[in-house]
This record gives sequence, C-alpha cells and structure tokens, in this order.
Amino acid sequence: MGVPILSVPEENACGCIDRSDDEGSDCLCSATGLVQIIGRKFALRILFLIGDHSDIRFNEIRSQMDDMSTSTLSIRLAELERAGLIKRRMFAEIPPRVEYTLTKEGDKLRRSLFALSKFATRKSTSD
Repeated sequence: MGVPILSVPEENACGCIDRSDDEGSDCLCSATGLVQIIGRKFALRILFLIGDHSDIRFNEIRSQMDDMSTSTLSIRLAELERAGLIKRRMFAEIPPRVEYTLTKEGDKLRRSLFALSKFATRKSTSD
C-alpha cells in the first residue's frame, strides 16, 4: 500500500527537509498522517473506548457506538491497527473471538489527547 500511515516522508509536504527552521520551531508535516487517521469520524471515540478497557471485544465496542455501522467500525479499527495505535488479537475458538487493546504508542497518543482536550476546554471557557 506504499508508505506507512504514520511515516514521515524524506521531504515533507511543505517542502522542508530538516523539519526545523533557524528559530527552532519544528515543522508540523510529520503530524499529517496521524491527524488524517485520528481526524476520521469515530476514530477518537474508538481510541478512547479501547483505552478505557484492558482489552475489549468487537461487539462490546459496537454496542457502545450505536450510531456507527458495523462496516465503518471494521474500517476504523483496521486503520487504527495499521497506524500502530491498537493491537488486534484473534483467538482460535468457535465462535471466533477478537480483542482489541491499545499499543504503547496508542496509549501515549491517548494521554497526549487528554492534555489537548484540557487545553481546548480552557480555551473555550476563556473566550
């Protein structure tokens, strides 16, 4: 499928290569792939829901996301897995059992998003 979702191209979308300028501010191009993934509808809700459990099965996620179709949930889970944010474990049982957990990277992202959420809340109340 080409370049992994969270990879940073050798030359970023803005054309910068060294990812920083003379003033020390970093280029934001490296976040583009991540923003595309977590910006998809339901992706953050799924990420936080999985993070609230040590492991969670597909139907448990589905029951808590009643405004989402099963096919959309499957697609979002696959995208989050390809991005390395969640891990999918299949068990050789009848009926088949699949459980999802956050990866270390997914957990780090989730904690970072809590901080971002607090910032957004402070910003919205100060306006």
